[in-house]
Amino acid sequence: MHGFYRLKELVLFDFFYSLSSLKSLIFLIPYFLFWYLVLTNISEGAIEWLQSGKGLFVASWLLGDQKLALQLFVDRSVTLSIYQIISLSVMPLFVMLAANNQYSSDASRGAFRFILTRSTRTELFTSRFIATVLLVSSCLFITTLWATALAYMNQEDNPQTLLLFASQTFLILFFYSLPFVSFMSMVSALAKTTIGSLFMGIMLYVFLVILVFTFKNDINLIVYIIPGWIKINLYNIQTGNILFSIVLLTSYMLFYFACGWKIFAARDM
Repeated sequence: MHGFYRLKELVLFDFFYSLSSLKSLIFLIPYFLFWYLVLTNISEGAIEWLQSGKGLFVASWLLGDQKLALQLFVDRSVTLSIYQIISLSVMPLFVMLAANNQYSSDASRGAFRFILTRSTRTELFTSRFIATVLLVSSCLFITTLWATALAYMNQEDNPQTLLLFASQTFLILFFYSLPFVSFMSMVSALAKTTIGSLFMGIMLYVFLVILVFTFKNDINLIVYIIPGWIKINLYNIQTGNILFSIVLLTSYMLFYFACGWKIFAARDM
């Protein structure tokens, strides 16, 4: 019971501290500025073009699936569909900005020595991870609500359908963010500085992406080393696809989390 109380207090402290700290502003300012530029430029003209024959042809070519393009831009809200596609594409970058300094700077400054006199390493590692998840999911919730409000003002669908699609979209984005948060937990536990953690995380992920694209035709299983291949399932919002994707994304999260915990547990504080 005391362990749960300490974990809760650590999570709340880390979360509220992160909202006012400089390291979180490096994520918050670019994130909301990016979505302000995207969402304020989705005009009625852009929506009409995407639903036209030429727009659907381009969307089908980009997505590689004509049926999926029709589902996204004809059967559903265009604004929320655009939001979903872009969110899934830029998720790795923004999560790396949000989660790059979970442990690295405090470990290098020796701050953990004082914290560990009142808590365990497990509580500390878990609380930083949960606090980062709360930060990322709070931002996702705000931008999803923003996109939903724009879709409602554009009268793209009835309120009940928009709320259902928005809820599904937020659920998908939330679970898709988890593997990247735990990936950066692993990197942050290994790196010694904030800049080093961010640079190492980006370089490692870029290396894995290049590895996948280079050898995917020769080694079929190599695409599974990163969770990006799941995106195509996330676009198709059906109960079976969502549940299957959640299980896979949770598995990725647990794998990276376990690797990060092993590194953190062995690290000299």
